[in-house]
Amino acid sequence: MRQLKDFEELLPMLGNGSRIVMHSAAAEPRWLEEQLALHGSGLSDLNIYMLSPMDAVPFAPLAPEHLKIHAWVPGRGLRRVAGDDSIEYYRFPLSQIPDLYLSGNQRADVLFLHLSPPDEQGRMSLGVSVDYMPAVLAHRPLVVAEIDQSMPHTCGETCVTPDQIDFWFATEEGPLEVVSASIDEGERRIAQTVADLVSDGAVLQTGVGSIPDAMLQELASNPPRNLGIHTGVFTDGVVELANTGNVTNSTKPPECRKMVTAMAWGSPSLYKYLDHNDEVEFRSCAFTHDANVLRSMDHLYAINSALQIDLAGRANAEKLGGRVISAPGGLPDFAPAARAASKGLSIVALRATSRDGSKSNIVMPFHDDVPITLPEGQIDFVVTEFGAADLRSLSPSQVSRALIGVAHPDFRNELARSIS
Repeated sequence: MRQLKDFEELLPMLGNGSRIVMHSAAAEPRWLEEQLALHGSGLSDLNIYMLSPMDAVPFAPLAPEHLKIHAWVPGRGLRRVAGDDSIEYYRFPLSQIPDLYLSGNQRADVLFLHLSPPDEQGRMSLGVSVDYMPAVLAHRPLVVAEIDQSMPHTCGETCVTPDQIDFWFATEEGPLEVVSASIDEGERRIAQTVADLVSDGAVLQTGVGSIPDAMLQELASNPPRNLGIHTGVFTDGVVELANTGNVTNSTKPPECRKMVTAMAWGSPSLYKYLDHNDEVEFRSCAFTHDANVLRSMDHLYAINSALQIDLAGRANAEKLGGRVISAPGGLPDFAPAARAASKGLSIVALRATSRDGSKSNIVMPFHDDVPITLPEGQIDFVVTEFGAADLRSLSPSQVSRALIGVAHPDFRNELARSIS
């Protein structure tokens, strides 16, 4: 573990064709990214692997001449350049990504990390993003770490030891602050309807965005009892709910009766809450999204959003108008597990129309060019501002009619004609 004095010391180790994995989401190693942007024009054929970058990617202008970006989940940081030939998008559920490295199907030559400062034993923490980092570390790449006094030391599967790090540089940036989107009246109505579906003892997985944020706020104002948290992303809304005292995790299996997540993003107060908080356990998505782990939770509620639902009851959470917005993420992992849970529910919540009201988000059956994130039969309820469509035990034609019933009234006749 050697202190890095200048990024240029690394350049001879970043050979043509090198595969560089970046720490994910709010744990993006921004100093290293900026240095790569400054010096990367002297390199060629680099391959950068990212999961849900939250800020504008500083080295993106170097593509495609000097590097190619590979996105497991595009995130906010890549949406402005989505569709560019310099970005390659993958459609793997999060549960499968760690095994791609452990099996050797993916190679990591270099790993850029953003870590907490060392504890009394010299151990650092992966901070607010564990996701697939343990699998990449097990691949034994060259590891370069920003060690950040402002990165929270999180608990769980987060330990990084000095012998795992080749080079380090001191920073004090902290994890990226992610401001929640504003919530409008329609989203508030959706959130109220979703919250009414949540029963005592529910173990919650929530997606990200204004609708999940609003739903967590609704639950916090009138919480069911004995809730549990097992999710992919821990947000400020989860903290608000936990502070009610109604998150006990008592209906979870005995071996994981803590709040569990793969990553977190949000406000500085969220990061302060997570620092040395052993009530929140960060785990690899090989665990958080694992089918066997999820099947052990009888009360699992998967509450997510999507871009579109078609009249067959299928969800598209990835692409809109030919533009890549996101990736499957954890939706294909959590939804079927919650659908199968004896006391759980798979819920997809979305606005009935685009924000300007010009297009329905309840649509006629998808064409072949639309990615199907969830096939039919994996959603219990579809919720819009016009109510909740209960799709359980319905025939295909009944599913279509139920979905038309929660579409915006301006589009219902057109949708009905498509199935007549």
